[in-house]
Amino acid sequence: MKSMWNSFLLAFSMYSVSPKSKKERSNENTKYILVFIPLVGAVIGFISSQWAVVYPYLCSYMILPAVVGAVLPSMLSAGSHLDGFFRTVDALCSHETREKKLKILEDSHGGYFAIIVCVWYFMLAIGVWSEMPVDGWFVLAFGYVISRALYGFSILALKHAKESKCSIYVPEGNLKRTESIIMLVYVVICAIFMIILNPAVGIACLIGAGVAFMISHSIAFRHFGGVTEDIAGFFVQICEVLMPLAALIAYKQWW
Repeated sequence: MKSMWNSFLLAFSMYSVSPKSKKERSNENTKYILVFIPLVGAVIGFISSQWAVVYPYLCSYMILPAVVGAVLPSMLSAGSHLDGFFRTVDALCSHETREKKLKILEDSHGGYFAIIVCVWYFMLAIGVWSEMPVDGWFVLAFGYVISRALYGFSILALKHAKESKCSIYVPEGNLKRTESIIMLVYVVICAIFMIILNPAVGIACLIGAGVAFMISHSIAFRHFGGVTEDIAGFFVQICEVLMPLAALIAYKQWW
């Protein structure tokens, strides 16, 4: 129980803006950390949905709500996954060998092209959210749990790159299989709620998440030889722009 509580504290400490925990990042303390990361997404989704309730009464135009929709996930997660996106883009844009790309992932300095891509990313996100109907925010609130559940699933179930450090989060034996199943249960439960709220949009969001998962991990294996924590963070960011984009397409076409 102590190990589980420490994992809970570390999950929110490392992947949200909550106060930083002084718990040591040992194998024992991080044994369950991936199980609790989707709960950070649940908090983000809840705050996002509450903003959707409030902003129609505060804003006459969609630009401010769109900016909040674009930056809120990164702000509430303390940029933990955005950092992985930045490093992965930097490595990909280097066009170097696999070994050098893996070293770039460990480098805290960013290249200019990674900065440019991040600007493009947020411009696209703002554009998508500026077109999003209010009820779409409530469907997509569950997407923040799905993206982080698939983040954890990729670290648990997929091959790691040779120099990956995320193996500390992967328990041994049956616990690894149990946590992988829990990640999928998160996805299934959230998918059910999304489809109940809006079948066409919910299914479109799930397709967007699936496409993001395939693209991100195809890049991971082709360019890096496996998954790292940074590449998994890269997936989260791709997922959280493709899901609203897919939802928006569904609204325009079928709703």
